[in-house]
Amino acid sequence: MENKEKTLAQLEAARLKMQQYENKIKLFENRKKHLEKKADKQRTHHLCNMGGAIQSISKEADSLTRTEFYSLMEQIFALPNVQELVAQAVQRHEERSDT
Repeated sequence: MENKEKTLAQLEAARLKMQQYENKIKLFENRKKHLEKKADKQRTHHLCNMGGAIQSISKEADSLTRTEFYSLMEQIFALPNVQELVAQAVQRHEERSDT
């Protein structure tokens, strides 16, 4: 009988440990979802700020459809001078974030 009781106690301890690990997994999954949601919100905020900046600089672009606007942006960002300016801005950004 002692063996059976000992085995049952070990089984119960193992079940408890398993439940604790399952709870930890749920906590980590919830934390992951929270961080992903936060990153999505930050990205959306960043994109809205970028769009707002374009709107404030070029009021005329506001009247364009999405397709027209994307076409315009593709044309603008294909210009060699613009590509050079973007590359310089990115380089300055990376230099600041390295320090």
